[in-house]
Amino acid sequence: MNTMYETLLHMPLFQGLGTDEITQIIGKVKLHFTKFKAGETIITRGETCNNLTFLLKGELVMESKAAHDLFMLKEYMAAPMLIEPYSLSGVTTKYVSSYIAETDVDLIFIDKQFILSELDKYEVFRLNYRNIICNRAQSMYEKLWQNSRSCLEIKVVDFFLKHCERAMGRKILKIKMEDFASMIGETRISVSRCLNKLEEDGLAILRRAEVEIPDLYLLKLWKEKF
Repeated sequence: MNTMYETLLHMPLFQGLGTDEITQIIGKVKLHFTKFKAGETIITRGETCNNLTFLLKGELVMESKAAHDLFMLKEYMAAPMLIEPYSLSGVTTKYVSSYIAETDVDLIFIDKQFILSELDKYEVFRLNYRNIICNRAQSMYEKLWQNSRSCLEIKVVDFFLKHCERAMGRKILKIKMEDFASMIGETRISVSRCLNKLEEDGLAILRRAEVEIPDLYLLKLWKEKF
């Protein structure tokens, strides 16, 4: 019971609940513990979201594709992490990204029916869930209205910041250079020079039709110089 109690407390949705409440939840709610090996697909984009999925241990890769298929973005994320809680309800209840195990991972799945029938009875759980959804909505809104100045370096960094779920960690952008330049309103040559400068500074790794950012947070700090 102590191990289960500590496990749930690691999940942001349960933080603030007392021992008695956690004990009640353990007795009522079906928690499905699942393991995936490195390289296995956990969730595929377009699948219906029928549960809350929590990454308890390990690291995964979140793969997101543009609607026009001009680029694909990979984000590397480590536990603890709640996977797309915003896809559980709304007009479209389908996952918008795919998730692949980068290392061996441990996950917990909580069925939607138990969330609605049992967990929603707890005020702390409802507040935690709403805060998570609202924080993401506010973050997305800020990105939409972010002022991107005409400076090339700002445009390049903002492209990553606007499309990434988290402004930190390793990212890999698969895109043709001409498409990248077109999407930020610059020439291919100027974008190429900017990316080469980032590589010289140790902030990017360039490959054919691919840009790797070892740590987006460091790139965000670099942007502040302009």
